[in-house]
Amino acid sequence: MGGVSKAYLVVYNVCCLCLWGLALVEGVTTVADWASLSEVWGRSSKYVIVGQLLMILEVFHAVLGMVRSPVFTTWLQVQSRLWILFATMACASAQSQPFCGLMVLSWSLVEIVRYSFYLCALFLVAAKVPYALFWARYSAFFVLYPTGIAGELGTALSVVASSKDFSSSVLFVIKCIMALYIPGGPFMYLNMVGNRRSAFKKRFAPPPKPPRGCTFPVTTSSKGSKESTTRSTTVTNKRAIAAALEVLGDDGLVAAAKCAKDSNYRFGYVEHFRSLVRLAAKSDDACLRSSEAGIKWLRDNFEYVDAEGTVLKLKDLDSAKVGRVLKTGKVVGGGGKNSSKTPTKTKGYVVPYDGGWHPSTPKAPTETLEGEALKKQCDDWVAKGVVERDAADALKWTVDYFSASSSSSNPLSNVYVVLIGAGSAMGPCAKLLEHGANVVALDIPGIWGKGGKRPASTMWKRLFDMVAEEESALGSTLVYPYSDDTLPREEAAGADLTTETKELADWLTQTWLPTVPKGSKICVGNYTYLDGDLHVKLSLCADILIERLLDAASTHYKAACAFLCTPTDAHLVPRGAFQAAMTNLSNRKYRFLETLLRQATSKLKPNICAPILIDPNEPDPEKAHLYMVDGLSVAQGPNYALAKRLQHWRACLAYAKGFTASSTVAPSTATISVIHNKTFAWAYGGMPEFNFEIFKQDTTNAVMAALLLHDILNPDSPKNPTAASIMKDKKKPFLVSSLELFSSQAVHGGLWRSPYTVDSIGEVSALIYFLGIAKPFLAPAFIALAAALVAALVYTMP
Repeated sequence: MGGVSKAYLVVYNVCCLCLWGLALVEGVTTVADWASLSEVWGRSSKYVIVGQLLMILEVFHAVLGMVRSPVFTTWLQVQSRLWILFATMACASAQSQPFCGLMVLSWSLVEIVRYSFYLCALFLVAAKVPYALFWARYSAFFVLYPTGIAGELGTALSVVASSKDFSSSVLFVIKCIMALYIPGGPFMYLNMVGNRRSAFKKRFAPPPKPPRGCTFPVTTSSKGSKESTTRSTTVTNKRAIAAALEVLGDDGLVAAAKCAKDSNYRFGYVEHFRSLVRLAAKSDDACLRSSEAGIKWLRDNFEYVDAEGTVLKLKDLDSAKVGRVLKTGKVVGGGGKNSSKTPTKTKGYVVPYDGGWHPSTPKAPTETLEGEALKKQCDDWVAKGVVERDAADALKWTVDYFSASSSSSNPLSNVYVVLIGAGSAMGPCAKLLEHGANVVALDIPGIWGKGGKRPASTMWKRLFDMVAEEESALGSTLVYPYSDDTLPREEAAGADLTTETKELADWLTQTWLPTVPKGSKICVGNYTYLDGDLHVKLSLCADILIERLLDAASTHYKAACAFLCTPTDAHLVPRGAFQAAMTNLSNRKYRFLETLLRQATSKLKPNICAPILIDPNEPDPEKAHLYMVDGLSVAQGPNYALAKRLQHWRACLAYAKGFTASSTVAPSTATISVIHNKTFAWAYGGMPEFNFEIFKQDTTNAVMAALLLHDILNPDSPKNPTAASIMKDKKKPFLVSSLELFSSQAVHGGLWRSPYTVDSIGEVSALIYFLGIAKPFLAPAFIALAAALVAALVYTMP
């Protein structure tokens, strides 16, 4: 923060603190009992009015990046008080009600704590703010939020009762705002509970451990004349994207400079990711240059602390000292060489499905689809705009493949799939083993968490049990790394990807790969996920494993890589998806009301990006342009976006080298880690209103595994650069850029064809969900409200 901005914010916070302090003093000195609350407004109003109007500046603080608060949330908080403030100023009878005094005192106490906290935070980091003030900042709402709401609603009732002071239209608006308190009050209260939990967790987090394995580079920041060093994820993220931009010609240099200077990158990063996609889409050469530059910068700058504590650059990983030598463990399913079971008939491909996920239907699917019923569901998804046609066709191909397979053989006996993050909720491990594939499972050490509530050994036991199940009686195998023969199998299995990167790379290429029969199909996929900076580290270390295994397997094997692309990213899309989004926008039933809401807020932004002009001399618009969807979500953060972009870079480079790149967009899925966050669950509940279908986890696993198998088994897959149809035409299946790789076979869940961007419908979706819950109670609530208004009117009559 600049010196001028900081000085301004200090003055602003001091002024506001003084105003609310005076309001509280004036109000408290008048209070002796409930009735005396009616005198508070008369004593405190001059300070309350000025203090509340000054809060309007906080919206501009957020817009200008002076503070890190989201603009919409700040605007919502400010305007939620302005309406009742103006109504009270215009209604003398409401000013003399006890509820008005309760409202003023609640506001004053909240703001004194808030501005005191902000003032301290300008000079101290949040973790060093005095604990008493910290506690009050994140705990006072338990009492003051309910009292504040009670005061606001009580004052509003008094305003409504004084109908002679207002027109009928104004009274109608006030009543509508009061009705919004029914869903909005609990929503905001629970949101503050979540913020409190996060703040306390952050403040009392244990001190960081000494760096080990893959670490972010040391960055330097200046504050006045002082310089400090830290491992800033934001600065690193920004520099990596700038490095990928600056190789994209003159426009890229301009975009890179803008990215490097962005002082609000945490909330403004989406603009730079969009620019990266638009510029890299101009040509395949641009795409590959950008991909190489991004990965090179990350490896040149990220550090790796080896087993002996030596600090290296990640690019020098070969020089790292290893901590242990990994051995190979193996579990053989039914029908294998070491099993007494008799191989069963090859199963048809089955997808668990009983509809999309909703808070009212949260359980796993109770029904399954296969054969013609599954094919029909594919067509239904296409008709709803949930998946693209080529994805449905690929899923149908997989269904037909397994239906036609011989009953006496394992169709996946020569398929070896390395799963980095084998225990992932979104991974294909269960389906691959069910159909007889050979899986190499890489995941965290099973010894982690021993004695705790969630030991990692539980995850490994689940993986081992998948192989032993009757459904795996096709001869599937599960191979895994381990080193300690004295531990139980589920505790000995696994290795830490970020601290044992070299050990895992050596094990894969030098120990495991030579055991695979030559000519086999090998696919290595990254299915890892962790929050924040750990996601970037996982993706970067997994990228090293993928590159080395592909290179080692290129001579004697048919090699491929695989990724699950998130729909919440900037993607090139087919022209049909672009046109569908425009059509869906124009056909909205409540388009006029939604337009008004968009003009008043930043919500409901049309899901339409300007086409990317590729060839100005081409008369056919489909050939002259590429089309993009902006699915980026600010809330997910730049670390998530960088981790997924790194996977895109690797897929493009692998495809350019002749490897199949099964990198496919997966739908928004109700995994436990996602819906554990109640705000996401509530938003998911209302998103079907905007042409979305939220998939249940079992459905996503089965559908995405089917597309992976299609890309591995079908020589004519669009993810295969050596497909017969492509070689026949002597050209790639893409018009311009390898970024179009991600536009094929997408199961986006409706995001590409939605009328509004996913980042602009979250709050509205949550509101729609709550209105749906409240619908049966709205009539009784309005009757009760009308009765209360009548009672208040009678009470206030002379």
